[in-house]
Amino acid sequence: MFVGEFGAFNQTPHAAALLWLKDNLSVFRQLGWGWALWNLRDSFGIMGSGRRDVEYENFNGHKLDRQMLNILQEG
Repeated sequence: MFVGEFGAFNQTPHAAALLWLKDNLSVFRQLGWGWALWNLRDSFGIMGSGRRDVEYENFNGHKLDRQMLNILQEG
């Protein structure tokens, strides 16, 4: 199984989005499913998502959501 178009919209509170991503990735891992993030940038991505409740890290001139990236890397 492969889960495509996976992500959390930027209007979801950041804390809830992180918990939701972590929970889903845990299930995907248990079931041996592959997955892909909806997009790298913009409203569903880890860079320049426009979330107002994120402390962004500057990464080569881009606003990086490090907390979300870390969860995805664990996934």
